[in-house]
Amino acid sequence: MQSDCRSSRVARVHSGFSVAETLIVLSIAGLLAAIAAPSFSHLIELHRIVVSSNALMGAFAMARQSAIAKNQVVTICAGSVESGCHADWNRAEWLIFTDRNRNGRRDSEDFLIQDGTASTGAAVRILANRPLKMPVLFHPIGHAEQPSGAFAAGTIRICATSSSATPGVDLVLSKSGQIRTQAHDAGGNCTQP
Repeated sequence: MQSDCRSSRVARVHSGFSVAETLIVLSIAGLLAAIAAPSFSHLIELHRIVVSSNALMGAFAMARQSAIAKNQVVTICAGSVESGCHADWNRAEWLIFTDRNRNGRRDSEDFLIQDGTASTGAAVRILANRPLKMPVLFHPIGHAEQPSGAFAAGTIRICATSSSATPGVDLVLSKSGQIRTQAHDAGGNCTQP
């Protein structure tokens, strides 16, 4: 009986990985990670573009809806509370405010509706053509114009700065004040709209 117990103890062999097997598994895992990394960075860029475009679309829609609901002119511009309207959408910040004298600047009597930002990261740029570098004034009937009285229609482009072919998004503002998205194939070249 004792000999049976000993033989069963001897029969148990410890199993595990050898150093060579561990190195092979680690090298395969490293190779797979190297293959997946570019795809993952592409997804991050795409996510930032979508998040930024949604935030800007929401801001323009809020400015237009506020003008209609408040029955007064509401302005949106690239800017911050500290610096006012600065025309650089690439900073990913904007102001929405009532504009009693319709000058496109936030004066002391103007009410701040939103001081917004979008987190773009260094890999995403936001560029606007000339009409949208200026403040956009939404009137109570919803149409958009510049402080000079000219209609405000233009494009804001959101695209990746890397050489990858991540598709960009154009936000197109019409004279009626409606904003829509349009795909933009940047082809790795993020240029002014």
